[in-house]
Amino acid sequence: MSGPKVLVVARRFWPFTDDASQRLLQQCSAMARAGLDITVVTGRWHPHWPSYSVCREVPVHRLLPAPNSNWNEGHFQKNLVSWITKSTKKFDCLYVDRADGLVLTLQSKCQKWEVPLLCRYSPDDSGYGLSSGQKITPLAMADACRRAARIVCPTPNAHRLLVSQGIQESKIVRISDVAWEPVQKTVERRLAASNALFDTSSDFLIPGRSQLLLHLGLSEAAPLRMAIQAVADLLDTGMLLRMWVIGSGVEPSVLYDLIKSRGWHREILLFDGFDDLLELIQVADLCIASNSKETIQYTLPLMASGGVATMIADNQDCRAWLPEGNHFQLYSTEQSLAHKLNDWIANRERWTSMANALRQHLNRGPSREACVQKWLSLFRDSLTDRNA
Repeated sequence: MSGPKVLVVARRFWPFTDDASQRLLQQCSAMARAGLDITVVTGRWHPHWPSYSVCREVPVHRLLPAPNSNWNEGHFQKNLVSWITKSTKKFDCLYVDRADGLVLTLQSKCQKWEVPLLCRYSPDDSGYGLSSGQKITPLAMADACRRAARIVCPTPNAHRLLVSQGIQESKIVRISDVAWEPVQKTVERRLAASNALFDTSSDFLIPGRSQLLLHLGLSEAAPLRMAIQAVADLLDTGMLLRMWVIGSGVEPSVLYDLIKSRGWHREILLFDGFDDLLELIQVADLCIASNSKETIQYTLPLMASGGVATMIADNQDCRAWLPEGNHFQLYSTEQSLAHKLNDWIANRERWTSMANALRQHLNRGPSREACVQKWLSLFRDSLTDRNA
């Protein structure tokens, strides 16, 4: 391996399957394949998880306790500082994947460690899994970045917020979230993916004439119930559909009672999260994202790369991410989602055209190869600045 040795700090990492964990896993794996010497240190969220493993060419160290409460967060940070202090000579720079109190703690030590600190600033990041003390405002997140050597922003909105808070432009680096493993959909790959899923579990059965709707990403009970109700209404009309709800994080009993009361418990099924979505996307005819904060970093770019029609709960970042002609994909109420589902049934060519337009729009943006090179340059430049 060549280039600087980078330590990535993240509270959550694989085997978690939330959007940020998926995005970071793919990002680190792509950089490792490009020749970067990269190591991840994270929380050990389950006693049976190993304290050390290698995942997709990336060494992963897990520290106790899991930072799942304010008390544990303090102990996790203390143990993290101790671990880095003992290991600091093995690394050239430090990257923290979320801007909050952890960045402030590590900044205070970096001068002693003589390593530059870089961090990611994404003000609309989900707070899923964080202790209450770390769920801070976008402005407080920006303030936490102030003394970082470099700050990575994935969106124009994040960039503008940092500048508005007086952060130097020279510190800010724009690197978009991309589909790290783009999906190439073909009839043959769809059939192979369908067979592979069925071999995993017979619940992954798609009857020949049925359309498959996926709900992907962590959500909350109310927006997910709204999506299930809208799909159940379509099933009531006699439409041949299957809906798979993947890794929603919502208590299953709450959803299952609703599904059973509607009489569609064989057509609408609940599954745990997947750490690889490629087969699911190969077989999907439509995707619903009821919590866009939990899909915009990784899942939505991946769905778009496969040209899958998608309906997305409206929010500011998604409006900025979608070209104007694709804003029809956004919904905000149960009625607007029901309207779009009926339109998808009646006007399939329109939705295929929108999906292809989004894929082409994203293809005109930074490629994954360009993003990898930008990350490599970022770490090398930080090391050059330190040595200067």
